[in-house]
Amino acid sequence: MEPDPSLARLRFDRFELDEADARLTCAGEPVPLAPKPFAVLCTLARSPRRLVTKNALLDAVWGHRFVAESVLKSAISEVRAALGDDPKQPRYIETVSRRGYRFIAAPVGVSSHSAAAVERNGAGGAGHPALAALTALCRGDAAVADLIRAVAASLERERLVLNDPGVESVA
Repeated sequence: MEPDPSLARLRFDRFELDEADARLTCAGEPVPLAPKPFAVLCTLARSPRRLVTKNALLDAVWGHRFVAESVLKSAISEVRAALGDDPKQPRYIETVSRRGYRFIAAPVGVSSHSAAAVERNGAGGAGHPALAALTALCRGDAAVADLIRAVAASLERERLVLNDPGVESVA
């Protein structure tokens, strides 16, 4: 069975993030991180160098439940503590004042997914305007929101294959 290409897997600095195995390591040693902060890190890592809004993070990690922004701030603080990141001079997670966060770590080497694949997989993700609008329409129905995300991810993968210069399209 092939790994899910929508899951984050990348190496940055001395860290390796593997969403499928729910593992963060530093120089090969496990870094303990609670499930919600781990999910926040994975969500950010799927969209490297792109702004992920607070609402998109809250939706992606806490589903469609009402939670205060303070839980997100706490999760970000836990992620920064685990990574040894300083919010005043960030190396991994940048705060975009009043809007959200951005994963700014420079990928190193190649994991099972290249950095470009991780970036491409994030292109149609939670930050995509059309997907955000559709998700907002169905805030009260998590099942419909999940269905929309699954269809969007599938369409994004199909678009990437059709736009691959090595693949001849039939039109």
